[in-house]
Amino acid sequence: MPTPITRVLRRSLPLFTTLATLLAVPLLLAGNCQPVLRASVVAEGLTNPIYATAPIGAPHLFLVERSGRIRVLRNGVVFDTPFLDIRSRVGTVGEGGLLSLAFPANYASSGHFYVFYTDLSGASVISRFVRSSTNPFLADETSEKQLLSIVPPSPHHKGGTIAFSPIDGFLYVGLGDGDDRPSARDPDSLLGKMLRLDVSGGATSEYAVPSNNPFAGDDGVRDEIWAFGFRNPFRFSFDRVTGDLWIGDVGAAGREEIDFEEAGSSGGRDYGWPTHEGTTCLEPDAEHPCDDPETPSRYTFPVYEYTHADGCSITGGVVSRGDAAFLSGAYVFSDFCSGRVWTLVDGQRADITGSLLPGGFGFGVVAITEGGTGELYVSQLNTGRVYRIE
Repeated sequence: MPTPITRVLRRSLPLFTTLATLLAVPLLLAGNCQPVLRASVVAEGLTNPIYATAPIGAPHLFLVERSGRIRVLRNGVVFDTPFLDIRSRVGTVGEGGLLSLAFPANYASSGHFYVFYTDLSGASVISRFVRSSTNPFLADETSEKQLLSIVPPSPHHKGGTIAFSPIDGFLYVGLGDGDDRPSARDPDSLLGKMLRLDVSGGATSEYAVPSNNPFAGDDGVRDEIWAFGFRNPFRFSFDRVTGDLWIGDVGAAGREEIDFEEAGSSGGRDYGWPTHEGTTCLEPDAEHPCDDPETPSRYTFPVYEYTHADGCSITGGVVSRGDAAFLSGAYVFSDFCSGRVWTLVDGQRADITGSLLPGGFGFGVVAITEGGTGELYVSQLNTGRVYRIE
């Protein structure tokens, strides 16, 4: 004879079945629910998409094409008219191109935005532009104000990301060593460094050096420098909730690394290149000897590293804080060669590639970035596609 609770379960079973079907989420016993991940194409037919971002809170997305265009994606449609078209100014030799885009917190009122590109001579350029006063989806191409122009010794190891800290509001710039290893620890060179700039002075102003930059003052080190010791910090990001800084530094001989700097740091750290690649001692000298990763006294070692058995060029990512709630707090990153997508939580890596896209992404993932409300996007250079992680 059925008990009262059995009758309740029998009456509820059709409802449970319907809900499980609608949600398409497998219900597992023992309380172990596994969410369904997927990567959906939100834009395709682009010309070498290399970055995707948006101002804080914006519902639309800005898609950066390596050749020098920025396109707008709104309500599922990529506008025909570019937001910005500077193809005539951008050089794409080697690892060059229009590499990233950043919006300050006051973008809605100021209309200022910033780009990192390589010019026709190969110089790495950081520039400010101003949005059109009459069309929010169009920039004034004549408004360019170059803030920095740095000539590296080769067309490789450019770095490429710029981003505003949600804590201090300053613009951070990641520059590679330009294929010249000693540059990363040369105090008179900006190459192989993370820079920190105050760009709040106005549309036509230069940048200023924050007074609390670690090397501000007469100490023989360039005032703009925030941190030393990078080979090619191609992609870095700030956790939009905590303000922590995450840096993917592309390796050389065999190791890719993820560096971490907590919010509130006073800067001035040396992340080890070229003395170390990851935790491996590579090129020490008398002034820069090897250090022990277990008890570091000189260098800041990565929070995670992997060998070239897993890939060959890290595509640094972001800490998930958007609508993919089951990834909340996880650092999501990829690799340009393998196209695999991983999460990193408390130093433990998990591969989510197969869940996102059957067969994986393959070659050419160049950015994992955030939209205006924290949703995650994957930019793939060679397929012309941008995906959203859902």
